[in-house]
Amino acid sequence: MIVWSKGLGKKSLPMELDRARLSVGDDHLLMDGDIESVCWDYTMKLYPDDLGDFMKLLAHPKTARFMARKGGLLFPFVVRLVMFAPMLVLALFKARVLRTAAAEVKR
Repeated sequence: MIVWSKGLGKKSLPMELDRARLSVGDDHLLMDGDIESVCWDYTMKLYPDDLGDFMKLLAHPKTARFMARKGGLLFPFVVRLVMFAPMLVLALFKARVLRTAAAEVKR
């Protein structure tokens, strides 16, 4: 991902998301890392609504057209999505079961 700011002139800042650290807060995911070209640390908090909005962006027809135009992008994306979806559903189910069990223990 590339980020930039008008104040930086023509400098682009590569955020290597695959190298970001991920942690879980009570109500958000926290991603942090550093942008090496300028030695900046960054932190992003992703809340449930943000993740839903991001999924809407991925599901938008313009996103699909972009991926279809970029040779070799669409098929690997779909394959990864198909592989990832069951793991995501299982993780969500497990988290819900554990949260329910923890609530029962507190009673």
